[in-house]
Amino acid sequence: MISSQIAYLADLGSKFILVALFFASFLVLAFYIERKLFFSKHFHRDISDLIGKIKKCGSRVEVESILNNDNKEEARLIMRSLKDPKNNDIDKFESSVSVDIDLEKKSWEKYLLYFATVGSNAPFLGLLGTVLGLMQAFSDLALAARPDAKAAMSGISNALITTVAGIVIAIPAVVIYNSLTKKVARISSDIKAISKTISRTF
Repeated sequence: MISSQIAYLADLGSKFILVALFFASFLVLAFYIERKLFFSKHFHRDISDLIGKIKKCGSRVEVESILNNDNKEEARLIMRSLKDPKNNDIDKFESSVSVDIDLEKKSWEKYLLYFATVGSNAPFLGLLGTVLGLMQAFSDLALAARPDAKAAMSGISNALITTVAGIVIAIPAVVIYNSLTKKVARISSDIKAISKTISRTF
């Protein structure tokens, strides 16, 4: 009686974990698409052209004109510090830009924790599902009137599916996490490069 209850709970747990893993994979895909659209819409792929234009400027007025005509986040963030009358020297301006970068990073790093969590925990969750599946398979084998090796192998094979699912979900989650982390670092570096280029107009 107890063995049949354990088998039932193990089977239920294994199926729940498999559903949870597939749901997590759906969210990984959805969040990744959202982040790709966010970065492509709001940020430059390459700031070389923008920096080139700024280098040709001879005054802050010309720099502000260029930044005002740029609709990307890099220009918006730089303009916020540039328009602040308190930032009347190079050190204050660059310090203000650095502070703004740290504040904005919270929105740039959205979902990064989720990708990291899925990437690091999905394999273990899949392994737990496999252990539960094996418990259920061996319990069924023990309770069977005539033990069937073929049925047992089928149960074990089904139990291993959750481990495979966990690994398959974890790999892209880790790749996405690394990619987005690199993207955030590049954006921060780009903005600092723009601010240093503008500093020569002070």
